[in-house]
Amino acid sequence: MTTDSHDAPSPFKGRLFIASGIFLVLVLLLLGFVVFSDNGDDNDQAAPGPSGTPDSTPTTAPTSQGDDCPKLSDTDTSVPLNAPKGVTWQLVDGYALPSSNASGPGRVDGDVAHCYARTPTGALLAAVQITGRQLSADDWESIVERQCVGDGVDYYLSERRKIEKKEGSQALTADQHGQVGGFKFITFDENTAVVDLVWRDKNGGLGAGSVTLRWSGGDWKNEITRTPAAPGGPIDSLAGYIAWGGV
Repeated sequence: MTTDSHDAPSPFKGRLFIASGIFLVLVLLLLGFVVFSDNGDDNDQAAPGPSGTPDSTPTTAPTSQGDDCPKLSDTDTSVPLNAPKGVTWQLVDGYALPSSNASGPGRVDGDVAHCYARTPTGALLAAVQITGRQLSADDWESIVERQCVGDGVDYYLSERRKIEKKEGSQALTADQHGQVGGFKFITFDENTAVVDLVWRDKNGGLGAGSVTLRWSGGDWKNEITRTPAAPGGPIDSLAGYIAWGGV
């Protein structure tokens, strides 16, 4: 059953907000509750569940990318079966973010880290960088405006601005957000990547949820929808995932 957007409950409550499935995972791990928003009837963009398997892909990635992005050397569209090589991690606001000279981000402008290879590894790095910075960066609005797509972007911006005007910053602190613990690909093609990310909280608890990336404007963008896909939740172990993290 769908509800009119004027009557639908806000996806925000105190320091809680929903931008994609991964944020629901962080809520489960760190805040202990979830607010669901049933705001629309268009479900055909929902990310597939974690039971899916990666699609077959070509061996070489298309080279098109934004005009302001440097050319990256990663053209391998094979879905990784191990932790990507050549990745370094940097703590940003207490959150370990991955980067690679081959796969991106090719540019960092303030809080916006962009320019990723049109490959599975590029999408994986984008998933962690964009969602992580969106959670904790001071200039989260630039991240959402420049690096997010989908029918929920305007709603997300509007609702978070309202809450921040009333209650102050909703950015998660270093003590509140978890760290990346692993991943697995659900699907990948040259236009869409769905990645299940595992997060580890400060007490060692694990949770997993999917992030959908769309290739748009010459880069990977995080998809925000008005009706989020299944939120994921706590998991018992990394079985079935590739262990990966910087902390």
